[in-house]
Amino acid sequence: MNVIDPLSRRWLPRGRLARRTRGLLLGGVWLRYLTWRQTRELDEQLASGMDPITSDELSLRAGQLASARRRGRFACVLRGAVELADAPYDPARIGRPVIPRAQVRENRELLLELADRLRTVGYLGVQGLAITSLLVRDGVSPLYSKAARSSLKTSVNHALLALDHG
Repeated sequence: MNVIDPLSRRWLPRGRLARRTRGLLLGGVWLRYLTWRQTRELDEQLASGMDPITSDELSLRAGQLASARRRGRFACVLRGAVELADAPYDPARIGRPVIPRAQVRENRELLLELADRLRTVGYLGVQGLAITSLLVRDGVSPLYSKAARSSLKTSVNHALLALDHG
C-alpha cells in the first residue's frame, strides 16, 4: 500500500518537469502580465460572447472576473454610483459631476439589482461579468458618460440577462 505523507516533500515532482513549472501562479507571471495589459480587449471579447477556452488570456480573465473579490468590487462601485447620484449636488464641494446623475437615478433599481446579483454565491455567466466590468471600469461607459454608445438601462439589462444565461 502506497501512503503519501503530505508533510514530507517527497510527493513533489522531481527532475525535468519540476524545473519547467512556473511556480504557484496559474500560467505564470508572463500570462498574468499579458492579461493585465489586454484587460479591456479581453473584456470586450468576453462581452461579445467569445468562448473563454479560446485562449489562455481569455480563460485567465474569465477566472479573474468570476472571483468573489472582483465581483464585490463591481457591486461596491455600482452602489457607490447610486449613492453619489442620490446625494445633494454641491458644486463647491464635489466639482464637476463624474456620473450622469439623472440617468443613474432613473435606473437606480436596476443598478442595485445588478449589485445584489453580483454578491450572490454561485455561478454567474462570464459574458455578464465582462459586460459589468466594461460598465464599471470604462470611462466612456453609460455609467460615466452621457455620450456612450448605448443607454445605461440597455447596458444594465444586457448584463443582468447575460449573468443568468451563462
